[in-house]
Amino acid sequence: MVLLIGIVVVAASVAVLVYLGAMLWGAARVPMGALFERQQFERHVAQAQRGDRYLQEGALSGALAAFEAALYPYPPRSATMAKSIARHHTGLLSRFIAAADQVQGERVRLLSLAKADRLFHERAALHQRYVALRQGGSRQRVRAVEQELRANTRELRATLSALTAEIASTRAVRYQ
Repeated sequence: MVLLIGIVVVAASVAVLVYLGAMLWGAARVPMGALFERQQFERHVAQAQRGDRYLQEGALSGALAAFEAALYPYPPRSATMAKSIARHHTGLLSRFIAAADQVQGERVRLLSLAKADRLFHERAALHQRYVALRQGGSRQRVRAVEQELRANTRELRATLSALTAEIASTRAVRYQ
């Protein structure tokens, strides 16, 4: 009888501990996720700043590689983060324009630049839809937007790579 009561008390204690652990995890998960997201975003911002330093030093290939790597490919958790990402991507596009301007002078004409601009605008709209759906949309619609974001990321990476190649080839032609 004492053994049975001991087992019941231990089982109840484990259940209470699991319940409390789940409550603590639920309370800490959102702020921890936002913290990790912010740190990850800051690494991409630092990558863009590294590219700025390369560009100032005249290391165009290093700058272009850093700018390519500075693309933030993850969906945002909040509207504030979505706005920060959009500003970062606008700055990234400006950096590519500055790099092209350094090579071509004031006649920047690159097809990939226009495509990248369009893709960044699409991405900003997708981020806004994603944040809105996360707050009150169906799981299926959230997954559909996540798929669109992944497709946009692939296309944007390819476009930025092509943009880098266009800028680099312009430089090679100019100096020959």
